Amino acid sequence: MNNNLKYFCYSQNSINTYKSCPIKFKYKYIDNINWKYDDFASEEYYQSLKLGREFHLLCERYFSNIPLGRIENEKFNKWMKRIKRIIPLVNEKEYISEYEVRYTLNGNEIQAKYDLVVIGKNTIDIWDWKTESKQIIYKNLEGRMQTMVYLVLAKEVIPKLLNIDVKTKDIRMNYYQPEFDEEPITITYSDEKHENYKKKINEYIDLIKRTRYEGSDGDVNIEKNEKHCSYCEFNKLCNS
Repeated sequence: MNNNLKYFCYSQNSINTYKSCPIKFKYKYIDNINWKYDDFASEEYYQSLKLGREFHLLCERYFSNIPLGRIENEKFNKWMKRIKRIIPLVNEKEYISEYEVRYTLNGNEIQAKYDLVVIGKNTIDIWDWKTESKQIIYKNLEGRMQTMVYLVLAKEVIPKLLNIDVKTKDIRMNYYQPEFDEEPITITYSDEKHENYKKKINEYIDLIKRTRYEGSDGDVNIEKNEKHCSYCEFNKLCNS
C-alpha cells in the first residue's frame, strides 16, 4: 500500500475519482496535484462550481435561521422559493446545514459532508443540492457512491452523535435540483441495503489500497480509463 494511503480519509469524491480513472486518483490523492487548465470548457466548469458554492452558502444561511437579506441573483430567488416549498421549516424538526461526520469502517476512515440533515421524531432526512443544468434521474442515483457513503454514515454516526434512536428504514437520502420545478428524488433505506452498501464501500477501498502506484507495492496494476479523458481536468497533463 502507498504511504499516502496509510492515514487517508476516504470520501465519496475520492472513491468516485478512482472509479472514473485510477490515474486521476493518483494525480489528485497520491501526487497531490491540483491541476487547473484554462481553456473555454474548463472556465465553464469552474463557473459552475462557483455557482454551486454560492447557492450552498445561501441554503446554509436559510436553514441556520440567518437572514438572507436582498438576493440580487434572480435565479437564486427562484431556487430559494422552491427550497422553501419543498422543505418548510417546522418547530418539531431540527435542521443542520453543512454537517460533516467521520466513521471508521473496517479500519478505514470515511467522511461525509451533508448539505442538510433534517432530524424529525425518530427520522433522519439527508438532503443534497444539485445545481448542474443536466437533470438527474433516479436510476443513476440508487447505486451512486455518494448515496452509499452518505446513508451508511447517517445510520452509523448521526444517531450516536445526536443521541437519537432511528431505525434504518426511517433514514432517507433526498436529491433536489432547484433548476427544475420537480419533486426531490428520494432513496429509501433498509437493513439489507445498509449491509450491501458497507460491503461495496469496503471493496472499492480495498481495490484502491491494493493498486500498484509508483514506488509502492500492490497486486492491482494502475490503468488509465481513456473513456474518461475528455471529461478530465488532467487530460492535457496526462496525454501530452
